[in-house]
Parts: sequence; structure tokens; C-alpha cells
Amino acid sequence: MKLVLFDIDGTLLNCGGLGLIALKRAMEKLYGKCPKFENKDMSGRTDLYNFSLVYKLLKGKKPTEKEIAKIRDSYLEQLPKEIAELKKAGKFKLMPGVKEFLETLKKYKQVKIALATGNTPQSAELKLKAAGLDKYFSFTYGGFGLMTENRPELLAYGVKSCEKKYKTKFTPNDVFIIGDTHHDILAAKENGYHNAVVLEGNLADKAKLFRAAAELEVKNFKDEELFLMWLVLKADPKGIKKGAYITPATAIEHVFFSRTGIDEDRLKMFKIKKYSDLESGKIW
Repeated sequence: MKLVLFDIDGTLLNCGGLGLIALKRAMEKLYGKCPKFENKDMSGRTDLYNFSLVYKLLKGKKPTEKEIAKIRDSYLEQLPKEIAELKKAGKFKLMPGVKEFLETLKKYKQVKIALATGNTPQSAELKLKAAGLDKYFSFTYGGFGLMTENRPELLAYGVKSCEKKYKTKFTPNDVFIIGDTHHDILAAKENGYHNAVVLEGNLADKAKLFRAAAELEVKNFKDEELFLMWLVLKADPKGIKKGAYITPATAIEHVFFSRTGIDEDRLKMFKIKKYSDLESGKIW
């Protein structure tokens, strides 16, 4: 059995940093102002991380559980308004090909899908319901953003939750993570999970994303065949396409030699789990 865990913002949906906009509004309502922050520094993080960061930037101290709950409630109050505004402006969109891909995955009995997202269950449901994707996912199991500030832990919690739901054990080789930032890739690698990144809606640091060296890098979900080969649900009839993807079982370095900007750190990332394992240390 295979488990495919999806991020939401920038992965299932292309909605222009919707969550961060709602967070700014929530902070302004609660405290009269919101501190300045860079979107790229918060993209790919969990809600717990982001709520804690903006509070600390504003107040100079860590928030209590009570303060986190206040920010969460205010955020959830703002979110529907921001979704409506972005939908009206035509900026709240499904990632191209995603609904068709989810329908295809439903046909495979050996594939289970769930969320591993920085969103809370409530915000995840609000966003996916507005996009018409709520029927594909549950909001009672999976990994969600108030479980931890740590993305690798969030993925591990998501897998454990799905194991309890499906009464089965997923080995790391059975788990496939689909996200849009280097945080998703590195979190997957720390747990030994397979990893893919969707590029079209990305708001994070592209240089860090490139160096994270995902197994699969795609613009969106339109190339369904490529995803199915990555998931080992379909055989590759033509062999590996140079510069397109890496098979999940092996790290084939030569497929990236045709790219510009290749460096040794990126090549080494195919074989190791953490940036900190590189001789150069962390590269951000």
C-alpha cells in the first residue's frame, strides 16, 4: 500500500499567499498592527510556527497557548473573507491538473491519500471546500499545522495518523510527499519519504528549492503520467527523460547534468537527508 500526502497552498491550490494575507489581517484586528515579515520566510512553514513568529516579532516574547488560540480564532475569522476576495479577483485557483490527478489516484485501491499541511484542519477545510476539493480529503486524520512547528515531525505525525486510520504500517518507501517548498522536500528526506515539488504556485526561495533536490520537479499536475511513474503505478515506456525526473528507487545524478547552475551540494542532496550533512553545512 502507498500513502500520498499533499500540502495545500502552492501545491493543490494556487492562491497567492492567501494564508499570510489572512494572518496579517488577524494580527491587525487583535493587536492593532502586524509586524513586517517576508512571505518567502514563512511559506512552507506550519501555522504554529507562523503564529508564534508574528507574535514574537510584535511582542518580543513567545506566545502562550492562550495567545496562539486567540490568533488561530482571529485567523479563521478572516480566512473566509480573504478567500471570497481572491475568488472574486480570479486569484484563487486549483493547480492545473490536480482534480484529474486526484480522480486517477482514486482508481488505485493500493493508494491512500491524505493531507500533510501547515494549515489547521479548519483552515484546510475552508480552503479545499471553496476550491471543490474537500470531497477528496479528510480533516480528521493526516498532518496539520498546530501539531508542531517542525515540518519533519508534522509529516511523521501525518503518517502515524494514517496508519491508525487504515490499520496498516507504512514503511518510509511507501510514503510520497507532494509539496511546493524546500521545507517539504527536506522534511520528507529527514523521514526517508519520497518527495516531489510543484513549481507553479511557489512563493518561497527558488534557489533553496532547487538545491533541495527533490526526486520529482514539475510545473503542475498536468503531466499525470510522470506522477504515476514516480509513484511506481505505471512503467516508463521510454526510459528516463533527461532533466525531467528521478525514479524513486535510485538517485540518478546524470539526468541533471544538462541543467545550468548545477553544483556539488545539489548532487550530494540526492544521497543525504539533511543540508547539515553537507561538508559546506547549511546553505541558507
